[in-house]
Amino acid sequence: MSLLDQFSAEHLEIGLTELSQMAGLDKAATRRLLLALAKHGFIEQVAETRKYRLGHGFLRLARLREDTVPMERAAQEVADWLALEVNDTAHVAIPGATGMTTVGYRLPNKGNCINIIRSQVLLYHATASGIAFLAFASEATRKRVLGLKRKKESDFTLTSKPELMAKLEQTRADGYSQSRNALEVGVASVGMAFFTGGADPAGTVAIAVPDANMDDARLAELLPPLREAIARIELALTGG
Repeated sequence: MSLLDQFSAEHLEIGLTELSQMAGLDKAATRRLLLALAKHGFIEQVAETRKYRLGHGFLRLARLREDTVPMERAAQEVADWLALEVNDTAHVAIPGATGMTTVGYRLPNKGNCINIIRSQVLLYHATASGIAFLAFASEATRKRVLGLKRKKESDFTLTSKPELMAKLEQTRADGYSQSRNALEVGVASVGMAFFTGGADPAGTVAIAVPDANMDDARLAELLPPLREAIARIELALTGG
């Protein structure tokens, strides 16, 4: 998993030496793991460059997952609806090991908007999506996540535990989270968690806005459609 986590939109193909350094493993161990992953179709080696990339094995598992829980289809429909309602970027994310992963998003029909890199991990401590999930997560999940090392992505990123705990408490009181310039300067966002019956939220729905356009009036405009989006995705996933 440490090896696979190194692949991203910025690193679609990685050489053996670079991959071993990125994952913190020696080259011999990295090569053994790559061969085992390749045997099952999860890693491929590019003949021309000898670099490695993700293989076709993930497609089968992704299809099985989508057949089991049609999250991606519901997420995309909700993101499409919400972006049209608010004329800003909308995205739906689900929890992972270190942050939230986008499963559906829609950009508005205007030039000045926030773009989404689908493969980017939305860190729990640095995004509205992450804070919204963590605020309503179980105590065990919250304890695990707060035990992770927190990187300061910008001057506005909260990294101290007391600051984060206060932010989570405020989010629970408000019912939604806010983030400004924490992961990327110039980006403001508001997010809410949705549930499908588990101890933790199943995911989050968020709206990302250029920071210069976010004020109290804009926040008040965004909250009603965001709540409606939460209701829509919960209905799609649970039927009630």
